[in-house]
Formats: sequence, structure tokens, C-alpha cells
Amino acid sequence: MRFSSSTPPPLQANLLLSRSPLLTPTPNPLETSYHAHSRSIAHALSNPLPTDFYFKTGSLPLKRHLVREHQYETEIYGEKLAGKAPDVGEIPAETDYEEIARNHWEQADAQRGEKSLERKPEEEVFCVVKTKEGGKWTFPGVEAGRLEPMHEAVERGITGVEGSLGGQGMDSWLVTRKPVGLVKDGESRTFFLRGHILAGEPTLSPSSPYTAHAWLTAEEVEERLKKQGDDKIWESVKGMFGVSKE
Repeated sequence: MRFSSSTPPPLQANLLLSRSPLLTPTPNPLETSYHAHSRSIAHALSNPLPTDFYFKTGSLPLKRHLVREHQYETEIYGEKLAGKAPDVGEIPAETDYEEIARNHWEQADAQRGEKSLERKPEEEVFCVVKTKEGGKWTFPGVEAGRLEPMHEAVERGITGVEGSLGGQGMDSWLVTRKPVGLVKDGESRTFFLRGHILAGEPTLSPSSPYTAHAWLTAEEVEERLKKQGDDKIWESVKGMFGVSKE
């Protein structure tokens, strides 16, 4: 039996750190029409709401319910089928509430641009970093020590207090201890682990191998990598972003 005397190549552990969407995506016209149609069918097939059970006779909530119900029936069935409007008398106006724009987080933090964790609230954004050597955008990574588990390497060298992202001001967690992807480049092997950030932000120290960070959508990550000539890297990792391989 013969054993190889060559030293195996070091293992690289990269972190795919993301912030989940803050808001439910705005439906497109087709989705809006579908939901409205489904609701009208469900309304037509359902039994009338037993108002005697849910509302007190003559109460203000009952009057408001009857008015809204008639308005909705007029909208979907027409005035003829909806019938006469309920005689509920005069109803006081409801309390006015301040309407906040869906992107108010993004607007409030617009000056920080791509560094803002609140940008693109309807989409998932991923953390990419700019290296000191070469000035290219990539994913946070660390070289795993001999016999060191991947998740421990990530916590030590990336998200930990002394990690490259400065984890002291960042609340994040690893989704799994096992890699979600592998990128091969010659003899080198780069394993990707999945993580989520809940609050805070990366704090790059002078000793960090990175000079800047950004929160980008999957489409922006693709554009950024291809712009700097890393088409091969994107083809290797796009499956982790939910992009199908053609």
C-alpha cells in the first residue's frame, strides 16, 4: 500500500449571508386579478356571515360591516344584484391612521446605498465584500484549519467577534452546519455555508481582508460578478441563489 506524500490543498469556507425579505412582494396585475377573482367566487359560494353571533345588535361595528359588505357586493355583482344599501343611519368617521410607504426603511437609509440592510425590502439580499488585493467583489471566506469543522471556521474567521465581518455588532446565525454548495477550481475546494442576518451590520476592521461590503439581490450579484469577469464563479454558485442552470 502506498500513501501520497503531497500536502492536500487547503479548504476554503465561504459564507452566503442573506437578509430575508422584510415585506410581502407587491403582487403583479395578474396576481391581483387572480386573487380578486378567487375571492369573489369564494364569497358567492359561502354562507352569509351570522351577524347575530359576531356583532351586537345596533352596534357601530355591525353598521360598518354591513356598509362594507354592500360596497363589496356592489363591486363584484353590480348594483342590481347587490340590492338596496343598508339603512344604518349616520356612521362616525373612523380614526385616521398615518400611511407609511412600503419602502420607508429604504428611504430613511438611502444615503448608505448598498451598505444599507434595509434596501430592497421586498427581496432577499446577500452580503458581498470587496477584497483589498485585487479590489474584486466576492463572498466572505476563510481558510479552514486542519480537522476544523466548516461551521466553526466560519464563526471564527467571518461572523465571530474577531472575524473578518466583525460579528460583535451583527446578529446572525448559520442555517446549517453542513455546506450547501461546493465550487471546484483545479485542486482547490470552496465550500459554501448558509447564514441569515437579523440585525446589525458588518464592521470591517483595518486588519480585515476586505475594504467594503454591500447587500445585493441575486440579480445584482450576477451583474456584479459578470462585470468584473467572474462569469465562471456565477455559473458555479447561481444554483445556491435559486437560479436554475440552463
